[in-house]
Amino acid sequence: MMLGRVICVVLLLLLGGCQFVQVQSSQLASIKNTFFSDESKEILSSQWQLQYGGYSNDVHPVTVQKNTVFVNKATDIVTFDGWKVTRVMGLKSFLPAWDIQDVGHERRFLVKGELVATHYCDDWIQGKAVAGTRFEQSCRASQNYTNILLIDNRGMTKSIKQVVDSSLMPLQLRLKN
Repeated sequence: MMLGRVICVVLLLLLGGCQFVQVQSSQLASIKNTFFSDESKEILSSQWQLQYGGYSNDVHPVTVQKNTVFVNKATDIVTFDGWKVTRVMGLKSFLPAWDIQDVGHERRFLVKGELVATHYCDDWIQGKAVAGTRFEQSCRASQNYTNILLIDNRGMTKSIKQVVDSSLMPLQLRLKN
């Protein structure tokens, strides 16, 4: 009798498809909320801050394949490949999302697959920082600008400052202390 129930559950999981996964996720979320109080949620709060123009919000880093994706409840999404921001969505300015592709020294900015702007960027140059390494990348568009990465002595990224659209306004992600 127990074996029959186990087979039934396995079949439901296999045949249930995405709809079952969604139900399962909701159930998991309510179980998690039951066991973790509001105080414990504060412990899990973001360690990064996102700034773009006058907009500022906390974001959580999540590893997706080889990228770090910074996300929050406000549906801000910034994808970082370790050297550059490759996609920006949300931030009250990026609807639809902007994709950023490097081809040689060209940095191409696309919206819905359509080319919006092309900037020209040099290779990254390594320098010293107070507590680690500073990488700078000089770029040219209607004005010159510099993208900056700050890495601490342990090799961890502490700050990302890069132009992510045709406005030349830099987006900054920084590790909060």
